[in-house]
Amino acid sequence: MKLARKLVDHSFLESLKRPQSRAIVVATAMIWLQIIISWTIALLGPWWVLWLPFLINCAVTQGMLLWVHEASHFHLYPDRRKNDIWCDVFFAAPVGMSVAAYRLRHMSHHAHLGTEQDADGYPYREPIKGFRALAWVMMKALSGGIGVWLAADKYGGSARKAASGSSLSPSWFAPTATIMFNGLLFVLCIVTGRWYLYILLWGYPIAAVAIALNIVRTIAEHQPEDYPLYKDAREQTMIPLARTTVPNWFEKWLMYQANFNYHIEHHLFPAIPQHNLAKLHKHLFERGFYEHFPGCLQRSGFAKFIQLSRNRRNDDFSDSVQDALAL
Repeated sequence: MKLARKLVDHSFLESLKRPQSRAIVVATAMIWLQIIISWTIALLGPWWVLWLPFLINCAVTQGMLLWVHEASHFHLYPDRRKNDIWCDVFFAAPVGMSVAAYRLRHMSHHAHLGTEQDADGYPYREPIKGFRALAWVMMKALSGGIGVWLAADKYGGSARKAASGSSLSPSWFAPTATIMFNGLLFVLCIVTGRWYLYILLWGYPIAAVAIALNIVRTIAEHQPEDYPLYKDAREQTMIPLARTTVPNWFEKWLMYQANFNYHIEHHLFPAIPQHNLAKLHKHLFERGFYEHFPGCLQRSGFAKFIQLSRNRRNDDFSDSVQDALAL
């Protein structure tokens, strides 16, 4: 953090904080265009093309979760009430969330990264080294078990009630929008004689696939190379670590919408909205930031996840983790 603040041009940094409402409108339109295309194919197309709306919905639901994250930092609109209402209508409510409930716990992720106080830290604390550990984590995610737990713990009635005091939109708004959107979608599935598609192409991507993708991405972003960390047969405290990913177009679309791949930039300067993170990344790269922290830049979240799952433990921390200590 000290080095980043020393290297960055502060006038340039300030210019990046300006919101761009047009970018939010375009991004929202793109999300919903994908939803319309996906469900048009699913409800009117032949059965053998159902893999395509399934894939689109997996990417869309993951993208919606990332836009909820963006809204939790009030980056959609300068008007915070408009920010929350827009998010709840177009991103959070369709997948059964509210931005207020998400924000309530997410701020601890920035304040307490790598510690037990990080209420959003469950994904990167999952042990995945070795085939059995990896298979168990993926089974929990893809079975929907973690999704059900999250729905109750993070977005259930008690969570919504706790968040209602700080909510900038009416407490009834997000639940009502959730029921209206999902009810309409279910009715369309029934009318076309394909009621089961609501479960297969919407419920399952939200409750299972999005959770699995979130675990893969978050572990690739935050888990140290040698986690669980052991030294002298004693478990060590996790090191707070963040990595930026520069993926190919498919991985970007599937797992890193809303420029979420520029993750170390986001943690260093969380006041910068997503549409300017690429500029910030380029600025830090040109100023030599990544020459000091090469282990914090990667080409693929999937590849990093597989690398981290290898069954090996070392007594010494890797060079990239040692570098990350300075953060």
